[in-house]
Amino acid sequence: MLSAPQNSPYDWNFRVFGFDVRVAWGFWIVAALLGWNWSQGRDYIAQVLGIESPGAPLLLVVWIAALLLSILVHELGHTFAFRYYGIRSNIVLYHFGGLAIPSSFGAWDGARQRRLGAQETLIISAAGPAAQLGLAAVTWVIGLVAGVPMELTEQLNWLFGLDLPMGQYGNNILRYAAFDAVLWPSTWWAILNLAPILPLDGGQITRSLLQMNNVMDASRVAHMISVGAAGVIGLYFLQQGQPFAGLMFLSFAASNFQAMNSGYGGF
Repeated sequence: MLSAPQNSPYDWNFRVFGFDVRVAWGFWIVAALLGWNWSQGRDYIAQVLGIESPGAPLLLVVWIAALLLSILVHELGHTFAFRYYGIRSNIVLYHFGGLAIPSSFGAWDGARQRRLGAQETLIISAAGPAAQLGLAAVTWVIGLVAGVPMELTEQLNWLFGLDLPMGQYGNNILRYAAFDAVLWPSTWWAILNLAPILPLDGGQITRSLLQMNNVMDASRVAHMISVGAAGVIGLYFLQQGQPFAGLMFLSFAASNFQAMNSGYGGF
């Protein structure tokens, strides 16, 4: 299900930190669909507060740029981990998010990739969410110092009984929107990606942990866990009126059920 789309003349190709990055044209469409309600909501907040707003279309551009940054940082976490183990890789951002794709070209890369054990695979899998959460932490600290109101600050105050300053919106919603657009996916999407569901990073981590603890048929057990977790999360999203996310996780449950029964344990 999570595979790179075919190359297109409409893709954006560039390099960052020595890694090839391709942004498929479908990324922009899905990013806009996911961010439209968000941009309208932030524009409405500005109207309620009586402050300036650049308008929902420009706020949508802010969301798309922030989402690009967040997912790119996530995939860079994976690619830097691959590089640490001597494996070349590239990044593709597409309609389902992002992929860090290891290269097996060349005898050295191929040999190193085949020698990766469960611990190395776990580190590579965890590096992506860790980088994304790191981006969220840095963004939150900068926002806190700058006096930007952030939902994450409110949630931390509520969860841990803290008294962190909530900040001020100022005369324009744009500053708040920029921080919120980075924080939202960098926090919640990274956490959701850690759910024990293959092929998400959390599912890869779960399988690696099972292998490290010598669980018999670790891949099949990981698929079993994935079926249950994906089914529960998918039904939850459907009940919350989020059919796109709900159907996506239910499709994860179905694909893992099929893999579990076929005995396929791939990476």
